[in-house]
Amino acid sequence: MNFLKKIAMDLRDSYKTLILAFLIAAAFWIVVSINVFPTIEDEIGNIAVTAQPTEYMEQNNLKIVGDFNKMVDIRIEGKRYDITGLGANDFTASIDLSQIRAKGTYTLPVNVVPSTDNESSVINISPSSVTLIIDEIVSREFTVEGTAPGISLAEEYYMDEITASPAQITLTGSSNILDKVTKVEARSVLSGEIRESHETQSELIIYGSGGARIISDEIEVSAESVSVNIPIYKQKELPLTFSLSNYSPNFDTDSLKYTIQPPFITVAAPDDSIDFISELDIGTIDISDIRLNQVATIPITLPDDYKNLSGNTNARIVWDIADYGKLDYTITDIGISNAPDNFNVSLITNEITITAIGPSDRLAALNSNDFIVTANLLGTNIMTGAQDVALNITIKGSKQKCWVSGSYKATVYAQPKPEETEE
Repeated sequence: MNFLKKIAMDLRDSYKTLILAFLIAAAFWIVVSINVFPTIEDEIGNIAVTAQPTEYMEQNNLKIVGDFNKMVDIRIEGKRYDITGLGANDFTASIDLSQIRAKGTYTLPVNVVPSTDNESSVINISPSSVTLIIDEIVSREFTVEGTAPGISLAEEYYMDEITASPAQITLTGSSNILDKVTKVEARSVLSGEIRESHETQSELIIYGSGGARIISDEIEVSAESVSVNIPIYKQKELPLTFSLSNYSPNFDTDSLKYTIQPPFITVAAPDDSIDFISELDIGTIDISDIRLNQVATIPITLPDDYKNLSGNTNARIVWDIADYGKLDYTITDIGISNAPDNFNVSLITNEITITAIGPSDRLAALNSNDFIVTANLLGTNIMTGAQDVALNITIKGSKQKCWVSGSYKATVYAQPKPEETEE
């Protein structure tokens, strides 16, 4: 019995000893923790701030513009063993863009959280907020103006309109920037005197109001390169001339005086072919179309690749026939020539009145017998029955200075010849 009591008393004393030892150990741990592993503060700098565009911003072409290389510094708190050795890569700084619904300038708070497994607490962020510009990204088409300020032309050469290829480009970027664009220029890199056409590379220049250049890395251009086309022509002043037609072989063409207005034009050609042209024939005038007190007009036409630098689209032929007159003559002697062998052809028309123009004294000396009037059937499709055919009219005499004005017809009757029968 005494033995058991002694064991119980020893256990009670040991229990008190264990409790006391635990309390002493806990107190010792608290003292050590406070002195060896205290709660401290530290500063970490140059943490990059990120701003992730939201789905709404992407769908509505909203984008952060300008320089957004934002950095923040932070002050953290934690146990020495927790925060010792932490750096900028152990934290993430970000801006919440979920409330952005339109372009504008926004000042938003910066949120910093640990990006690695550490027990630190962020107690200060500097700066605590950042200002950023949100703009709408748009695409707009602009006409490109080609220029070549560094070139000069040799004498007798002409430069046509300089063009750019492509002639239209699309610029994509901030609406605030594109709203200021007034002109896009493709400036040729070519310089010096030139004598032939060129297609050259260019420098693309974007202008704003007042002629100031707009230089921005945020503008995207649809074309990788723009070329400048410089068309060069050789120019020459050419006198105008024309031809007379349908006059009689005995007509004295030198007797018909006239002036051409303008007497010449300046023509530009894309090659040296113009060197071999001494005058420009603008067309033909039928002598029968010449009228008293009337001016003939001939369109001035050039090959497609030639240019009329003078700009005159028509030439006026002014006849020098102040002393000329016109008279009517009645003709009854009308002949037929070149009738087909298989038709008997006779005239239904017995008489025509024609008008002649010429020097008044020459007209007065003419009479009806001085006109040879013939229905020439050569090349005419003769059919059975009556039909009108053109008349050829010639005035007798050499070096004739008068001519018949207008065109005339007579009516003939054709009857097939009976077929010959063998006896």
